[in-house]
This record gives sequence, structure tokens and C-alpha cells, in this order.
Amino acid sequence: MEFATWAYPWDVRDEGIDTVSSRLREIGIGEMNLATNYHSVQAFSPHNPVRKTHFAHASSYFYPDGEYGELRPQPYEGMDEDWVDSIATATDDLKLTSWTIGCHNSRLGMAHPDLTLTSPYDDDLVFGLCPSHPDTQQYLRSLVTDLASRETFDRIELETFDYFYGTGFGWHHQKIHAELGTLGEFLFGLCFCDHCRNIATNRGVDVDRVRRASVKALDDIIAGRLPSDIVPEQWLRQSPEVADYVDVRQRTLTDLYADLASAGGETELGYYVGMPEAGREWMAGADLTQLSDHVDYFCLPAYESSCEDVLRSYRLVDSLDIDVPIHVGLLPGHPAIDDPNTLSRIVDGLREEGVPRVSFYNYGLLPDRSLDWIASAIQ
Repeated sequence: MEFATWAYPWDVRDEGIDTVSSRLREIGIGEMNLATNYHSVQAFSPHNPVRKTHFAHASSYFYPDGEYGELRPQPYEGMDEDWVDSIATATDDLKLTSWTIGCHNSRLGMAHPDLTLTSPYDDDLVFGLCPSHPDTQQYLRSLVTDLASRETFDRIELETFDYFYGTGFGWHHQKIHAELGTLGEFLFGLCFCDHCRNIATNRGVDVDRVRRASVKALDDIIAGRLPSDIVPEQWLRQSPEVADYVDVRQRTLTDLYADLASAGGETELGYYVGMPEAGREWMAGADLTQLSDHVDYFCLPAYESSCEDVLRSYRLVDSLDIDVPIHVGLLPGHPAIDDPNTLSRIVDGLREEGVPRVSFYNYGLLPDRSLDWIASAIQ
């Protein structure tokens, strides 16, 4: 079993690249999943010697190169050099993975609201770029091509290279006092931009009927006429036109991933699964059976509090008809795991299942005691 940790470039630089590399080796970790293109964030870093918190708009931590179109990564304003390049140059003894955010980018969304997800109510959901839009697709392909061409990454892991977690909510300080439930949040994030509509229309879907059905269901949930805890799959079975619309966007995403696989060349591609929960990746537009033809592995962030819950999530994904390995991510700290024995049981359980790689979230965010727990669990 291999072990990795997600990490932010500011924590690695502030603590010292050599210091971090040495500490990870002592823990038993041989790989760093480095944030290269990231969403807006405030991160609290308990063992960072320079600062305890980092604020940033959606930013890249490298200077983009190559051919981009309407959309281009926006480098973090606080960089005095290419942070990704400087870390990569100094970490010869660690594998590097590019942890890459795709469509979740409020900075680009605010600047280009015409490229974002459009709710059934015709709201621009500016935290999420729509992967059906040709400009977004070019951006995602260019991002993968750019990162793969640097030859510093063994892998590129793709987060939100999809329809944003299957929900219409992703803004900071969001205010919601209507109980929408899983179905309501999904329907509010179901995109009806011109490109999603046109693609579905060309496949024979009555898009106006789909939008009306989505709005009616949302209105009924808000008014209490439809229970907010209704099972989404059950509702879809009763709304076949919406199910057809969902199927079309799964095909759209599969086609995009074929292009991303070409853009990545020989660099391995991984896709984050389990959002909004394991087994419901269809809400984000992902047909895992089809996507497994175009990626090298899936990574399941199973941020649960018990071995039983982690293994349940893993087995849900593993039971699907897929032909690629499933890697697992763990959160060995607040609010998921609060003692070393639980973490050790989880790691042992995953080892028994034959999981090839476990990543821990997140080097800079975890207190020192959590890093000690990781070392004990590995050993």
C-alpha cells in the first residue's frame, strides 16, 4: 500500500520544502498531492511557522503556459515565483501529484457568468463553470495539457471536472433556510445553460418539459408539498424526461474525459468520486463505468469516523462495473477522526480490502498529533 498526503503550496514553502519532505518520509509518506489550481479558500494551518491562516481567491499556484482560450488560470497574487515549480524542483525524493480543481472557480465564474451553471430558475451559479460549454471544455483540456507537459507530476487528480458535486450550492457564506434535501439541491444545480439545453434537444429530449418539472419539484419541496427527504432515484423513476436529461449530461462528461485523457498523454489521471456521496456520482454528471475507460484510477475521499463507514463507502464504489483501481482518502482529524486507534483500524481495513493507495487530508491543516497518528497507522 502506498501513502500520500494532500498539501497546500503555502504550507510547504512556509515550513520549508526540505523540512516537509523529511517529515513526510519519517511518517512513512512517499507522495504529495500538491494543490496547483484551487478554489477560493481560508485555510487554518496549526503548525505553519509563518502564518496560521491563508486567504486567497480561486487561484493557480503556477504560472500558466501553453494555449488557453477565453478562460485562463489566475495566478495567486502573493507569489514571488512559480510556487509549484519551486516545490517540484526541490522534492526529488517524493512523488508529486497535481491536485487540480476544474469547474469550481468563483473568480472565473464572476468574470464570465455566461459560462457558468444555470439553475432551472435561470440563475447564474457563478461558483461553478459548466463543463458542457465549449470554452470551459477548452479550459479544462488546456489545464491538463499544461500540467502534464511540465513532466514533474506522476499523476494529475481531477476535482470538480464535472457538474459540481451534484448541488446548486457552493458559495461562501451561503444562506439557505428552506429545507431542500438531496433532491432539491440537485435540481437547483441541474444546469439549463444554452449548451446543456442544445445538447439535450439534439438527443431528442424535451428540455422545456424537463425545466418545468424541475421547477415544480423545487417549488413543491419549498412549500412542503413534496418531502425534502424523498429519495432522488425514486423521484427520477417517476420523471423519465428528467432522467433522460441527466443521462445526456453523463454522456457529455464522458466525451470530455476522452479528450482529457488525450490531453494528459502518459501522465496518469485520477478522478475524485463519492460526491455528493458514494454511489451517487451521477448527480455530478459522472457515469463511473464510462469514465473508467478514460482515467487510470478513482480516488474516494471517505472522510468518515469509523472503519465500518469508510469500508461501506469504498464497497459501494467497488461494487460498480469499473475497471480501474480505487484509491481512498482519509481525514485523520476534526471533525472525522479523533483518536489514533480508529485511524489504525481504518488503514488496516483498507489494506485488507486491497486498496493500493491511501491519501491523508491535509498536511498543513492537521495538528501535529494527527500527523503522529498517521505515522502509527502506517507503521
